[in-house]
Amino acid sequence: MGMNCVRRSLTRHLVALSMISALAGGPVMALSPPPPLPIDTLEAFFEAMNGDQWYRNDGWLDPEVPVCEWYGITCVIELPQFGGFNWIGYIRLPGNNLSGELSSQLIDQLNGNSSVGIPSIELDLSGNAIGGELPELPVGIPRLILANNQIEGPLPQIPGFNPSAGNSPHHPPLRLDYLDLSGNDFSGTIPELWQQILMLSHLDLSDNRLEGSIETALGVLADENALLRLADNPMSGPIDPEWLVDLHLGAINLCWTEIVIDDAEVESWLELVHEGGSPQLCMERERLPLNPGISGSWFDPARPGEGFSMMLLEDGTSLIYWFSHISRNRQLWLFNSGHIAETTARFQPLLRTRGQFGLGFQGVENPLLRGGELRLDRVENGALHAEFRVAYTGYDLAQPGDIETAWPPIPDNAFRSDHQQLSRLAGSRCDNQDPRQWISGAWYNPDQTGEGFVVEVIEDGRGVVYWFTYTPAGTNDGLEPERSGDWQAWMTGDGHFDGNTLTIENLWQPRDTAFGMPGDAQGLANLPFGSLSLSFHDDLAGEASFDSIDEVYGSNHFTIERLARPMLADCPDP
Repeated sequence: MGMNCVRRSLTRHLVALSMISALAGGPVMALSPPPPLPIDTLEAFFEAMNGDQWYRNDGWLDPEVPVCEWYGITCVIELPQFGGFNWIGYIRLPGNNLSGELSSQLIDQLNGNSSVGIPSIELDLSGNAIGGELPELPVGIPRLILANNQIEGPLPQIPGFNPSAGNSPHHPPLRLDYLDLSGNDFSGTIPELWQQILMLSHLDLSDNRLEGSIETALGVLADENALLRLADNPMSGPIDPEWLVDLHLGAINLCWTEIVIDDAEVESWLELVHEGGSPQLCMERERLPLNPGISGSWFDPARPGEGFSMMLLEDGTSLIYWFSHISRNRQLWLFNSGHIAETTARFQPLLRTRGQFGLGFQGVENPLLRGGELRLDRVENGALHAEFRVAYTGYDLAQPGDIETAWPPIPDNAFRSDHQQLSRLAGSRCDNQDPRQWISGAWYNPDQTGEGFVVEVIEDGRGVVYWFTYTPAGTNDGLEPERSGDWQAWMTGDGHFDGNTLTIENLWQPRDTAFGMPGDAQGLANLPFGSLSLSFHDDLAGEASFDSIDEVYGSNHFTIERLARPMLADCPDP
């Protein structure tokens, strides 16, 4: 082991030992009276994060509603030998319109360091509008997720170890293991103090403005199978091979950085551990701005039978539906809206759904699940470089020959490849206008929430449709009976307009009849499904009718409403 590694390891273990010594004389929680639930801290948090403006704040501050039933809060019940009391284990409020700043006092309380603190397991505030600086890092929370906010300034210091003030006697418990600060506006370098104290299994600092060498980040990681993401930061310089001695990373992501790979040993190491594939697929490549012209369908020539339909929306976000397959002759689709930067669209997470055909979410417990993540960067030759991670479950992959994975799948199965455009929306450029381009977008049946259509009016005037739905009740393809009708399904086809009615005479359901894994084209077949007609009364409402050759789907008609509208080109009047 190199001398830098030895010093780092020794310093870090001495700091950890000092923490343990400082805490050893204190009372043991298991033998103490049950702590009161931290109402005061939650009230302060609610006010600081403008709780009245949250999309959902069910139960918050209502004295008639138990704290453990407030939206986003999950309580943990300790075993009887540990007192048998409730305490807050998870605060999860991603994408819930939180705004405001996290002050040092509030961080201290969330960190569980005060009499009204919250000794939580996970704090997930990702995908909100939290701003200002993050003055301190709450190292007492094992899983901290603040991704995709508006936090700026330098990376936070560690409470009790401020180098400008010297060490204080206040040593918070070192429990932090999973840290995600990606998609913010942090700048500067990674604090040297981090590598002396932290031992993380997951560190994601991607999509910020961090500079300097990555060696400090490597020094923050735990010894085995850690995941490090530094993508899209102006970090530079070479990687010293000395740092790779005895460093057993699970994966690293250096895409869109200025890191120099000038050593054969480092290059070989990165080829093995770089997330999703070779770093050469994403480093030293020019990126181009996103514009409405990217709205349409995309596919990877190396992975037939799957792809995605993407639309830039009028509100400046983006919407994606990714369609694919899993093993044992089943289909898979993932979706979400995403954040747009100049050259990049990020969808964190991709969502997966459960339901039954013709019923949508109705009667399904926990219909929304995390299905993975996706990042798209527009590169040369008009391609979109896709970095995607799919969270396959034990139900997905449980037969011999399938990908072996634990439940939950940690880490996700990662892929990386360039996608080519298959179709482009009419009206996305000033030279491809069509009188029916207003029809493009996402549509759904309000009585069957959780299933619907993506409609693309493309440049030649045809309409392309992706129908995202589920298998009917009573069908399981020989799978687990308790999950009958619980699997996703999707159909696709194209047709012509008569007025504002789109008729697709041949709607297809692509199926992997050879039971291969995703990306295996052998056995992939477009099975005939039937016909589909979509009539649009106006910009907001219409009607769908279908006639399937498969009797378990049958025939039906229902109303549809607009869910999302794509951004089209702003062109001068002719």
